[in-house]
Amino acid sequence: MTAEVKLTAYDKQTELLAAELAVPRKWIGYARRVAGVPDTDPLLLGVYPLTPDQSAQIARKAALKLDPTEYDFCLEAFAPDSQSRASAA
Repeated sequence: MTAEVKLTAYDKQTELLAAELAVPRKWIGYARRVAGVPDTDPLLLGVYPLTPDQSAQIARKAALKLDPTEYDFCLEAFAPDSQSRASAA
């Protein structure tokens, strides 16, 4: 079973999960490097907070539409086909 890697967007006020954007498989390595995921976490078990610049870099490369200043973003892995945990906004 291969995990899905996503940019997760958290509301800056409530800190609730607002959205999940799947990173295409071919850009996962790039996203890991930009996020600073250490080699000691090959399965991406951690949650990696991103700066607005890191979020924008990953979004541009992976053709994801996001405003890096609207939310706080993280890089996370999820079980495939898991339902979104994002709150309906």
